Amino acid sequence: MSDTAESAFTAFRAAERLKPRSQPPWEVYGERLRRYEVHLNGPRVEMLRAPVELEGYGLRVFRRAEEKMGVGFAASTDLRDAGVEAALAAAEGAAQYARFPARRVELPGTAGGPADVAIVDRGLWDRPVESVERFVATLLAPFEGRAHEQPSFGSVRATLVETTLANSEGIQRRYHHTMLEVEIAVKATGGPEGAPPGEYWVNQRHRQVPSDATVRTEAERWIRLAQDVRRAKGPETGATKVVLPTSVLSDILPAIVGFRMSGSARLRKMMPPMGSQVGAPEVTIVDDGLIPHAIGTAPFDDEGVGQSRRPLVEAGVATGSIYDLLHASALGEPTGGNGRRDSALFPAWFRFAQSPVPGPTTLSVKPGRGGTDAELAEIAGDGLWVDQLGYAFPDPLSGAFGGEIRSAYRIRGGKIAEPVRGGTVGGVVFAAPGEASLLHSVAAIGRSTELVGGLLSPNWLVDGMTVAGA
Repeated sequence: MSDTAESAFTAFRAAERLKPRSQPPWEVYGERLRRYEVHLNGPRVEMLRAPVELEGYGLRVFRRAEEKMGVGFAASTDLRDAGVEAALAAAEGAAQYARFPARRVELPGTAGGPADVAIVDRGLWDRPVESVERFVATLLAPFEGRAHEQPSFGSVRATLVETTLANSEGIQRRYHHTMLEVEIAVKATGGPEGAPPGEYWVNQRHRQVPSDATVRTEAERWIRLAQDVRRAKGPETGATKVVLPTSVLSDILPAIVGFRMSGSARLRKMMPPMGSQVGAPEVTIVDDGLIPHAIGTAPFDDEGVGQSRRPLVEAGVATGSIYDLLHASALGEPTGGNGRRDSALFPAWFRFAQSPVPGPTTLSVKPGRGGTDAELAEIAGDGLWVDQLGYAFPDPLSGAFGGEIRSAYRIRGGKIAEPVRGGTVGGVVFAAPGEASLLHSVAAIGRSTELVGGLLSPNWLVDGMTVAGA
């Protein structure tokens, strides 16, 4: 799969077959994917699969139905005439029954080209097997010679994607992107104290293969964290000052803020009113589809709308929301560029099989005056630094979250102290003014940002979070 002759132009090919068969408006979203996988059994490479190839498209048609819009969607991997005809028949059939409260839909046209963004690791694209094998070798090197700290299992998956989109308005848009997914569990055992094993789990998604130095540093950090988990004690129960790093916030904010500030929530009367106070004055959040090498960055969204930056919360006040084409039309809003074919809760390595819904790209939190990590701990005085939850279980509808504390540290006298694990921490992201919530309870936001998944943010100090002891 190269930039020129070998490219598939999946959506363009499907659209050529669709034009004589369907009345507008319609759109086709296509993907051609190559996936390279390395699976680990302990510190050994158990299997290499290269490549796993998949090509498919999602076809959507829009049909007026009285005062509403009939919307039909079907996905297929069959690009033959018969395959496109079958997908079209399925979409037309669904459009007879699926109703959306929009009177019309305006698909993007050829005016206003896509943005120029950096989302391809050229080395990974040109030499995928070599890049993945080198990454795995670098990752495993810090474990050599260690008797009591080893990976218990793991996998590394690299995906190379050509995305194409065509519609009845005449656009033909295309871009490439790369993805590296890392899952590994590091286990610490042994020692005279006879403690049970400690395990630290890692789940990461990158656009680029990290440098060798970064990989080695991260692996050594995971080893230390697994050792600390082994000797950790349970937390105390009660309302506690808690520092939440970006890695924890990334499992909470995109899913909940991304929904509650979207057209889907507004249509259900669940969006906070514009101009209302939804958080502390320290909180400013932007949905930014143009951050280089972020997971949610692309030159255009999954409906062909060019990307931009969209303010959502300014100094704690709700100032904006995110829309796809259908919700923008139904609510009388301009097209937003947030038509997404994946989920902040359940991201998939292919997207053509899902119809677009309004969703966040990358949430970007403005740095605050909390300073460095050491200064955040000083501000906290006494509390808990949560490094990792088992899973935060974010609920977009209720806004609630909460999970098991897998790795944390006590903050004593403004300093990071002994390791903690067990018990739970949780709360709600949104609440009425005067009621406890994650956004309202932010006491300080750090100075340095980190990009993790769908979030670019500093670490947060949150006052009075509910912690339940082990």
